[in-house]
Amino acid sequence: MYPFNLLKKLIPFSLLSLSVLFAQGEAAVDFKISVDYSRFSIEGGVYLDVYLMIPQSIFTYAEVDGGLEAKVIYQTALVQGDVVPYDPDQWSRTYRVADGQTIESMSWVPDISKFYVEPGDYILQIDIVDVYSKKQQTMRKPVSLELYPSDELTISDITIASQIIKAKAENEFTKYGYDVVPNAQRTFTAVAPMMYYFLEAYGLSGSGNYHVHAQVLSLNGEVVQDFPLRTKNMPGTSVVEWGGVNTAGLGSGIYKMSVDISDDVTKKTANQKRTFYILRDTGNKRDDATDKDGYASLSASQIDDIFKVVSIIMDKNEKRLYNKSDDVGKRNILTSFWDRNDPDPDTAVNEFKQEFYQRVQMANRDFGSETEDGWSTDRGRVLIKYGRPNNIERQQSSLGQRPWVSWHYYEIEGGVQFIFVDRTGYGSYQLVHSDARNEVQDPDWERFLK
Repeated sequence: MYPFNLLKKLIPFSLLSLSVLFAQGEAAVDFKISVDYSRFSIEGGVYLDVYLMIPQSIFTYAEVDGGLEAKVIYQTALVQGDVVPYDPDQWSRTYRVADGQTIESMSWVPDISKFYVEPGDYILQIDIVDVYSKKQQTMRKPVSLELYPSDELTISDITIASQIIKAKAENEFTKYGYDVVPNAQRTFTAVAPMMYYFLEAYGLSGSGNYHVHAQVLSLNGEVVQDFPLRTKNMPGTSVVEWGGVNTAGLGSGIYKMSVDISDDVTKKTANQKRTFYILRDTGNKRDDATDKDGYASLSASQIDDIFKVVSIIMDKNEKRLYNKSDDVGKRNILTSFWDRNDPDPDTAVNEFKQEFYQRVQMANRDFGSETEDGWSTDRGRVLIKYGRPNNIERQQSSLGQRPWVSWHYYEIEGGVQFIFVDRTGYGSYQLVHSDARNEVQDPDWERFLK
């Protein structure tokens, strides 16, 4: 644990200096990088871990001795208004491959950035530059950092990880002697079903025992997996906890990892939750599975959780029929919906379903926040329903005007537009106008900019 007063930067500098390194970039792109973060307590401040999940194959590769390589420059910064009150974190990575044929099969790789800062509301800005193509991307997410009270039992954010193993040598992922490899997508599949979680708890009495109770919950809070209560001797007023969950038995959907920590002496209990996602796209053959979607093993509330997301792409009649059906009927409606929209029933994979869950994952990656899942936001819903826009126009905030963004689709209904405005100033963009059928239409939408 580092003392905050030794790491604080005293003199802010202009945001202009943040972009000097990236002045050579020629084109803005989407590198499909997932971003997540966790907040922890340090003396007098907050320790922020920023997690990235990076698709190596998306960058531009150049010939070098022994094969091909891509070079990428990363920079993260916490922004307040027009200044960056702490030094940005800047680093570079080189990704190598033997030949061009294996680029597409390259795995996603995790990365991490760290800040020790005072509490406050910030914008987390992430800049990425592909050196050989000079393409660049800037990502911005609002982050609220609050002090953890010393006189209350509290729990840090839960870090969702792909792996936690004993460290052989200390590296950027090492915490307390273990490598905690974050999964910024928080998504798990049949290929990689093991999910790990890591957290810290503060404000314990410091003597006696404490208890840890972990559960996996459905989207509406129903217990899906209940793990045994663990009792441990208290090593001090703060503790570190981690564990693993085999997600192989969970169907596609959105879940929450929930952890309770209670103090035997004070009788106080604290709880923390973190959302994660299961994507089952194995697409069993029709003649090999009678329950190919895994719905038979799910409870009624879990089926309703799936419907909440799938209903984004259902029509009114399908949603009405679902709401009027019993539990068996609801399962049949979801299964029939996927089958009816499968573009090639003879193949093992339902491409329509696969595309849907890829869009859900994209929405969660790009538009999710600490308080809201990306799929449930206005931009997330539009992305899931209509796909990626053909063109995006962004207008940053200016004197007396809120920031807004316009999405254009050229091949839908002869061309449609969606306009989202950040009405709160914290990056939560709301749909205020569209000329698409069955969407909100407000020709006087510009009044929301003031």
